[in-house]
Amino acid sequence: MVTALLHRQPKLILGLLFVGFLVWISGAPTTSAPQASAPATPFWESETKAKRFTVPEISIVDALAAIARGALVIDVRDREVYDQGHIAGSVSVPLAELKRQAEEFAALTELELIIYCGDGSRLGPEGTQALNEAGHPSTKNLAAGYSGWKAAGHPVASGTK
Repeated sequence: MVTALLHRQPKLILGLLFVGFLVWISGAPTTSAPQASAPATPFWESETKAKRFTVPEISIVDALAAIARGALVIDVRDREVYDQGHIAGSVSVPLAELKRQAEEFAALTELELIIYCGDGSRLGPEGTQALNEAGHPSTKNLAAGYSGWKAAGHPVASGTK
């Protein structure tokens, strides 16, 4: 049947094959059935991204107000990175150390704690989660991290403290 049709209408068959090929390489759906949406990031990026945490976050503006009220600002990056540049007035408590001392920090319930890392996406949220799980009621991650703080022109310092 196909060979008979091919002999009678070769241009039609070749045209349909060509259109099918174009639809296939364009990725357009070939049916009207609902399609599942593609992930927001390609699979090779999503597999390499750091684990995400759902923790309370604080903006730079709100962090400035909290600091004025006496909040303790904790840098969870390595001390060498802290020495190169950090939020003025912050203390260095690398993430591993913070996790070991989480219960001690959780006992400081009268203090508002602001945790930050380089960009607010990995170490800061992990430290914030550790203190939240240890029972500290008002620990927040600085969403913009050190890079956002510095880019906004707020006070930074270098060296040890």
